[in-house]
Amino acid sequence: MRLLPILILSLILTACRMPAITPAAPPTEPTASQVPTDPPTLPAPSETPAPTATLAPSLTPEPTATPYASLGTVALDFIALLCNAEWLNGGQHLEACPATGADQSGGFAAAVDPVAEGLPFGTPVLLTVPSWNGFSSLFLRYPSFTVHAGDRFRATLLCRPSTPCDMQFALQYYDANGEFRGTSFAWDLKSGDAPLEVDVDLSAFAGQTLDFVLVLRLFHLLDNPQQDHGLWIAPHIYRPPQ
Repeated sequence: MRLLPILILSLILTACRMPAITPAAPPTEPTASQVPTDPPTLPAPSETPAPTATLAPSLTPEPTATPYASLGTVALDFIALLCNAEWLNGGQHLEACPATGADQSGGFAAAVDPVAEGLPFGTPVLLTVPSWNGFSSLFLRYPSFTVHAGDRFRATLLCRPSTPCDMQFALQYYDANGEFRGTSFAWDLKSGDAPLEVDVDLSAFAGQTLDFVLVLRLFHLLDNPQQDHGLWIAPHIYRPPQ
């Protein structure tokens, strides 16, 4: 019977000598670099991916004409009526729209190709050249026109890039009695100046019948026909919707 207590004691001592079991460490959170990103978005099977800008063909837009008016109407088109105007140079009456090759030393005007002037195709352009026979001006007197309230004179003015210039553009008129009248509508331009957009309210003349005059005037004598060429882009009187 003495062997039983000894056996129990031996088992207890053996158990005390067994190595301890270390529990596994808890799992750590993944770092940002380990978190998987979302898969790239792919088009649905029935869709065709749009081409990128680098794959799209480059297109050159067709040139468009410069419109005279967007909402209202053109009440007076100074280019369309050029041959109906009376041409003067301050000392002489000139033949309107002379034949090609005619003497132009008294001054002249003509509708010109806008592309040759560096402007978009279809842009209406009036070239005016003052006389070089001692008068140094050009006056284009248009047929009588009755002004309405809200009428506006509009044009873009510039020196012809291919020629040197120093001159004055102006809009003047003859009244109902045939008297030539000056106005404050005058604009000086010289070589290197940017094109000048003109938008003048004519409402002060509403109800009056006037002969408007496009004027190209120099402050010096012109002895060279290859200078002081003035361009009027789309000169017209605009009438807003009534």
